[in-house]
Amino acid sequence: MSTAVAAVAKPAGAEIATHLVASGSDVVDVEVRGASLGAAWKPIAWDELEGLRLAPGRYQVRVRVNAAINVDAVALPICAGVPGRVALDGERARVAPERPIVVRIGGGSHEIVIDVNVSGYEHRIACGARPVAGMAMTAREELGQLRFASPHAREGGGRAVVFVPPAHDWKRAAALLVGTHPWNGDAWTYAAYVELLREAAARDVVLLMPSGLGNSLYTEGAEDEVMLAIDALSRELAIDPRAVSIWGASMGGAGATTIGFHHPDRFASITSYFGDSKYDVTTYVRSLIPDDPSAHKVNALDVVENVRYVPVWLVHGEADTVSPIAQSSMLDAALRARKYEVRFDRVPNMGHEGALVARYLADVVARAATARVPEVVERVTYRSTRASDVGAYGVRIVRASAKEDAVVDIESLSDGVHVRAASGVRAIVLSRGALGFAPSETPPILVDGGARIETKWDAPR
Repeated sequence: MSTAVAAVAKPAGAEIATHLVASGSDVVDVEVRGASLGAAWKPIAWDELEGLRLAPGRYQVRVRVNAAINVDAVALPICAGVPGRVALDGERARVAPERPIVVRIGGGSHEIVIDVNVSGYEHRIACGARPVAGMAMTAREELGQLRFASPHAREGGGRAVVFVPPAHDWKRAAALLVGTHPWNGDAWTYAAYVELLREAAARDVVLLMPSGLGNSLYTEGAEDEVMLAIDALSRELAIDPRAVSIWGASMGGAGATTIGFHHPDRFASITSYFGDSKYDVTTYVRSLIPDDPSAHKVNALDVVENVRYVPVWLVHGEADTVSPIAQSSMLDAALRARKYEVRFDRVPNMGHEGALVARYLADVVARAATARVPEVVERVTYRSTRASDVGAYGVRIVRASAKEDAVVDIESLSDGVHVRAASGVRAIVLSRGALGFAPSETPPILVDGGARIETKWDAPR
């Protein structure tokens, strides 16, 4: 017996676009200069770049290559803080506007210089992979873009970054890890984390990094954009619907919990790095979330009962002055009070920073590789704070009011299905196969306490 989950209409017109890559050898040694390093070029192994603790400012990385019979291009990785300037032999390189960037080269020796702005968030030159010198060709694997129909196209929607592991079987249902980006980030932000891409390739986990529609705090339009992107990707390659996990940092951490808690049956695990769980509308969020009723629609803490079956992992630096650690502590306490599965890593001497994200990313991917939505659930507790949120795990509610919360707690027992509690609910409709019953079974639905709520099993398909 399996849990029935309401089908979601998949958007039309989804496509993972082909993009240029260079097939060849990794560049392992480079040179770096700028800001706290000084004006002279300093040789360094590429893999040691991310370990340099740097003061914020402008830096340059120089890549030297010798073109040969089998080398006509250099593929550059996605790096955090790249302002878009790439120089080839002292002149601005001609590259396509779409990322990833591939620089074409002729015969002989060449140098490519990448400008990088190191932020106070990263404090390092963070890049998603080594440069590759080789032959230019088109591909759909590794980092590319997913394009799909979206009502939010004018706000930057309809495009997401996708990482398909090399040699991945597109017809085999894959585990998917969705990354919601931070404030001032975009869909490419997490592509600069080598720890993420390396572990995803090793474990054959597909990555999806949707647009958050700018600095949205993942309010309703941005949340819907993420769900659209997941459905669009499922049209292009096989995704195991029980193996979709979500994670994010900062605004993206809050977004991962908001989205995951609103759609618990769609996610196998949720990871939040230093995200707000309950917004303070007297702070900077006021322009997007003007009052407490608006915050209530996105506060993960306000719908904590929804994630009975979803493991939650919280990571927060004890020295965080941007999003206080109390934000994760509150959520951790609420989950533990309900005896839900939660892991909380309090990290001493670290704040709101990319290095903390990088520290645990391999484990986030490993978790996504094995996590699964349970096939059978016998009890569903669900709180709806938005009119568009109407249930989970095959339990669908008809809200009594668009303005007030709707809450239902329903469980299968030996004598039928019991509605243990309900408020703000006019009707409850159960999908065939929900709550551990076979699709042919329609046991009685009993409303405890005698409340007048219309209940029924959905019509057979």
